[in-house]
Amino acid sequence: MKKSLIALAVLAASGAAMAQSSVTIYGLADVWVGSQKDTTNGVSDGSFGKMASNEGFATSRLGFKGSEDLGGGLKANFQIETSVGFDRPAASSLGDRQAWVGLSGGFGEVQLGRVWTPYDDTRALINDTFNANFASSFNVWEGYFDRTSNGIRYNTPSFSGFSAAGAYAFGEDKTATAKASSLTSVSLNYANGPIAAGLAHQIEKDGAGAGTIYADQTSLTALLGAVTDTKRTYTLVNASYDFGVAKVLAGYNTVKATSSATTGNAKANEWNVGAEVPFSSALALGVGYAKSQVKLNGVDQNDTTGYSAALKYTLSKRTFVYGGLTKAEEETAAGVSVSKTTRVFAGISHAF
Repeated sequence: MKKSLIALAVLAASGAAMAQSSVTIYGLADVWVGSQKDTTNGVSDGSFGKMASNEGFATSRLGFKGSEDLGGGLKANFQIETSVGFDRPAASSLGDRQAWVGLSGGFGEVQLGRVWTPYDDTRALINDTFNANFASSFNVWEGYFDRTSNGIRYNTPSFSGFSAAGAYAFGEDKTATAKASSLTSVSLNYANGPIAAGLAHQIEKDGAGAGTIYADQTSLTALLGAVTDTKRTYTLVNASYDFGVAKVLAGYNTVKATSSATTGNAKANEWNVGAEVPFSSALALGVGYAKSQVKLNGVDQNDTTGYSAALKYTLSKRTFVYGGLTKAEEETAAGVSVSKTTRVFAGISHAF
């Protein structure tokens, strides 16, 4: 009798512990097929067929996330998310998309590890063409770090639609002759009813230029002719309004690159506009147009423009098909074409 009571007590305690914690396995499979045509210096490189799972609507992935109730409103959380190539599977670093552990409660949330940057959150909140990987801004604007390793991130609770976030990351690459790299990113967003707006700022410092975690990801630093002790500063403001029959959006972004190894600066002024139009509960159209104007010490260098358009048809809560086209072209200040890429595609996305 005593053994039975003990067994029941153990099972009850086990059940209570299981009820207080949970782990979810999730993923996304997104693959598209299409045709791409490239042109270099006005000369066509020809067209070729293509299949990919990281350049379509979203990046394919596999993830694990969990939460444990610690009592008093406090929770312990973790998330590990890894990219998966469904078109051509290859070895991926576990947690290459994100890998963090942290605490959350009435104070907000703290994450430690590989985290998304708040600047990227603001881009995602209001971006053209469904914020898909083929959005015009992603094809035209200067590159940036959407996530960072060795990161500390804090998210505030939401107050009447307002939320803020901040993140800092350690480069861990300081040497006797090179400064340490770092990343600082902050954002303030508003989303309530038909209105959404965001303001974000990000600073990327590459001390050693050794390609550790903040290797140069933008043409601006190359334009300066510097690879060490560089600094890139991003400032973004965007907004959208949903009229019901259509949602319109716009964004303005500036990127500035400097280096102690050289004088002057390189700067990009960028903007995009877009719209999303629902034709029915299942079918929607997304369009976008973006432009980036680059200057070196105030002198025009090149302009890049592009557009994107896509139709999305929902088959279920977890599956949809899509198709569209994108075009991006870079020209010199004199209007001479440097490069141009045109892509037509169709794909399927399934969440699980």
